[in-house]
Amino acid sequence: MNDTLYWAMLKLESKKVLGYSLGLMSYEWLITWGYPILIESPIIQDIPKSFPVPVQRAFGVSTEEPDISYEAYISAQLLGRFWTLLISVYGISSSNALMAHILEQGFMAYPLSTPVSRREVINTQIGVLLTELILVTSATLGGIYSATAFFEVEIDRWQFFRMGILGFCLSAVVSSYSMLLGVLLNSEEKSVALVSAITFVYYGLDVVSSLNEGFSRLQDFTPFGLFRPQEVLQGSVLPGTRCLALSLISGLLLLVTGFVFQRKNLVI
Repeated sequence: MNDTLYWAMLKLESKKVLGYSLGLMSYEWLITWGYPILIESPIIQDIPKSFPVPVQRAFGVSTEEPDISYEAYISAQLLGRFWTLLISVYGISSSNALMAHILEQGFMAYPLSTPVSRREVINTQIGVLLTELILVTSATLGGIYSATAFFEVEIDRWQFFRMGILGFCLSAVVSSYSMLLGVLLNSEEKSVALVSAITFVYYGLDVVSSLNEGFSRLQDFTPFGLFRPQEVLQGSVLPGTRCLALSLISGLLLLVTGFVFQRKNLVI
């Protein structure tokens, strides 16, 4: 990995990292502020029941006895759907900026014109991408930790940390196939369109699998099916195997990305 290129690209992406991180933390503070007020309401037990069963399933809300724990609350309000969609958009945007965009615009000619190997260049871009995902995931956890501490909401921090690791592994998969397609297509417009379509299909399969038990097997065909934050936070699922599976997928995709980048005839 090339240190100079790494810090230059990370600086270039810093505004986006900061914007997403501050936005996530602000939202987490807002919904955590409302949690103590909400659980004191006498109608809190009836609110989840007011939604149709498919909607409850899609957002990870218990269809039996309503769960009013903070873990269930934050999963429904943020982690279950909104965060996975947001981190996917972020991963697509970042991988596109780090590969497809600079290839199409010809900016890749600069690092490749220096005594830096293609392997160093692609490893650096991958390193920047993973660093960004770590920072945004850390900001997500930091927002939850700080907000719950300030509003005196008791949580199991270790469970949230494990959930964060699983979330990072999921975001790495989306970002990895996005970067691979950016290298293969050499076109920002085509790669973004194709990656967005693939991600939409994966995300849609996960949502459909949650709507009805009859469609539950669909979650086996999408990486999003491995991310069930409420189950992890409540200790009913150990995320180790899921993290390993997602890590193997993203690792293989990034390995193929590096192989293709080193051998592809790049138009720069």
